[in-house]
Amino acid sequence: MKGIILAIPSKGRLRKPVMEILERSNIKIIDDDSRVYLTNTTIKGLQILSVRTLDIPTYVYYGIADMGITGKDVIEECGLDVYEIADMKFGNCNLIVAVKEDSPYYDANQLPHGIRVATEFPNLTRRFFNNLGIHVEIITLRGAVEIAPILGLSDCIVDLSSTGETLRKNGLRAIATILRSSARLICNKVSYKTKYEDIKKIIDLLVKSCENINL
Repeated sequence: MKGIILAIPSKGRLRKPVMEILERSNIKIIDDDSRVYLTNTTIKGLQILSVRTLDIPTYVYYGIADMGITGKDVIEECGLDVYEIADMKFGNCNLIVAVKEDSPYYDANQLPHGIRVATEFPNLTRRFFNNLGIHVEIITLRGAVEIAPILGLSDCIVDLSSTGETLRKNGLRAIATILRSSARLICNKVSYKTKYEDIKKIIDLLVKSCENINL
């Protein structure tokens, strides 16, 4: 096998299911250590690159990694030109617009011009509201977005939600869905052509391992 690097999340909600998929694929990381970013595997020629979920499309786009597993939301937010090979069928969630429970607004179209929106997804948020013709002020946060309306930092949020439990606990409710997301297998366009046979073997292993699994 030609040298292939697969980028996976180093932490976060996708890390555990990705590790389970690798295990089911008989891809075992040698000397797994959270302090080591690039590690060998039991498949000769295949290395695992553990990096932040948000950075995986960047590593794949620039060819540092040949392939990667990350969320559809991250792929769309980055907007980089990579091949989206397969829906891995886990990590399902929605990117939603949410307001406080006592808000008078029940649809994103009702939101007024000039509102402040807190989010980790400024590009997707801007695109969504531009399509609605609503001018908003975007406040970019890196975590704990749900607290922003409670503290008066923003009027609403755009954030990921799977069960809606975190929204309810923070006195918020969803009024629109921007994107339905799940984990996706992506590939560098050049690598897909130049290393096709070897990459196809890895694709087949990973996709097959996602079948009949509850993640």
